[in-house]
Amino acid sequence: MGIISKISNENNINQEFSNSQNQNNEQELTKIVNDLPTTSENGNVIKNYLAETRWLAHTLKTQPEMTQEILRVLSITRDSSLLLGFTPVYRLYKATEDLYKAIIDGKAVFSDNLYFLINETADKLSEMCDMIEDGRMEELFAENVKPYLLYLDKAVAGELFNAMSLAAGSHEQTLLLQQQMEDEDREAEARRKEKEKVPEKITLESSKISELVNQHQEMIARSYIIINQIETLKEAIFEDNKKLIRDTSKQLAADAQNLQANLLLSHEQILSFVHEDSFIEKHQDFHGFFVFANNRKYMIPSEFVIDVISESPSNYVEKQNQKFVVYVQENEMGNEKNREEIPVYSLSSLLPGTPITELPVMDTILLVNFQSQKVGIIVDEMQKFVSVIKMPMPHSFKYFPILKGLAFDEKYDMIPILYLPMIIKKFRSMRGYDVKKFEASTRKHINHALVVDDSETTRLIEHTILKGYGFYVEEAFDGIDAMDKIKGNQIDLIICDDKMPRMNGEIFLDNVRRLENYKKVPVIALSNSPIPKADIYISKSDFKRDILIQKIKELLNE
Repeated sequence: MGIISKISNENNINQEFSNSQNQNNEQELTKIVNDLPTTSENGNVIKNYLAETRWLAHTLKTQPEMTQEILRVLSITRDSSLLLGFTPVYRLYKATEDLYKAIIDGKAVFSDNLYFLINETADKLSEMCDMIEDGRMEELFAENVKPYLLYLDKAVAGELFNAMSLAAGSHEQTLLLQQQMEDEDREAEARRKEKEKVPEKITLESSKISELVNQHQEMIARSYIIINQIETLKEAIFEDNKKLIRDTSKQLAADAQNLQANLLLSHEQILSFVHEDSFIEKHQDFHGFFVFANNRKYMIPSEFVIDVISESPSNYVEKQNQKFVVYVQENEMGNEKNREEIPVYSLSSLLPGTPITELPVMDTILLVNFQSQKVGIIVDEMQKFVSVIKMPMPHSFKYFPILKGLAFDEKYDMIPILYLPMIIKKFRSMRGYDVKKFEASTRKHINHALVVDDSETTRLIEHTILKGYGFYVEEAFDGIDAMDKIKGNQIDLIICDDKMPRMNGEIFLDNVRRLENYKKVPVIALSNSPIPKADIYISKSDFKRDILIQKIKELLNE
């Protein structure tokens, strides 16, 4: 919807077209936006970009004489094409923009041939939008737009050209593509029939599988015992307890040597066997989420998980030294159905290991439920939802009640499965002081950034990059909106465009530098021309993610 807000009621537009026509254009763009799916922030960037481009293609086909409005959209979305890396689309945008500049300057005039060229260009834009939406990026970058660029340049120069040949070339390309698809289908069918002729037969042997599994279970138990011995050794070194250091080191060396010998023996034996179907069936059908806490991987059973959400730590509600997340459920109509406050705890505060120092801006929370007790579990990272082979716990793990079994991940590493009822019990027994102490040792200052640009697509691109780098990001569509955003807040970084409605970048930065607490705040001018009082200038035509991140590091001394 970003483009609607940028279309102003200029006098020359009102003279050419009625208010009803402009309303129809807004309705058409709204329909395009609502038809596109939204799956993530990256999806929002593509969604807005495609909405603007499809609106442009539709207007070029139906109302090509809306010169001022079309040129406005071309100049805004052209930069978005460059930022997103859609080079063929950018080249077509740039050539079309040059054409409409020539039309407005009177250097080119509408004719049947020009109408046909604009119509074919619009079709090509729509076609490339389909490629982007379907993820066919190889086709997009292989797309030949040179004939369109040639004819658009000829139109700008006032030279003669025959746009009809574009339609002929498109028809030939379509026939060639259909032929290639038919050939691929025939080859796939032939491979399938060939495969059916030779059914695969596997002979399974499992007489010693149980023995090998027991060996691995014991080795896993020993590995965890070794980890605890290492922690004990660290504490002994810190306390300079020489006797404990000597005893622990001796036991650790013996256990490590024993574990290594068992691993080598088991590895040689297991290469000779394959799990039979009965073994797989006995340990199958277990579902859950692989998560990370303190740089270690665990599994949380899906039977207890009611939802997975993301939330900013600044949005938690705190009562009596306990933090709560506000969980809102909606009905099918999108209206609020239920609202409740659920206590949240960090999984890292309960498990061994070293907490990570760089936490994400948004916490990943698994909402779990056991016997009507709902708890939010904050994890460092959630990898994915999986269906795995589950194994019972070795006897050596009877002193680890928060674990209920083991699972294999995609690398065939054995991952501990957390026992959620005991995890919830442990969380409930934690004192507020313990939680505060853990959070104080891990939570660092979160930098706030303000993105100021009149293009919604450009703002979303910059927002996504900054958030991925660990910033909490606010957006403003022009200088006046940006001044409202910095009132009462302390922004750590400003990224600003120049040409914007109401208040441009130069005036905005002049006002910002007059504020005492913003005299030294880093400012990056990401625009088509430098802005006075900005610390660094990055041209939109040369924009790359790595360049922006490098400049931010320089400004923040990271």
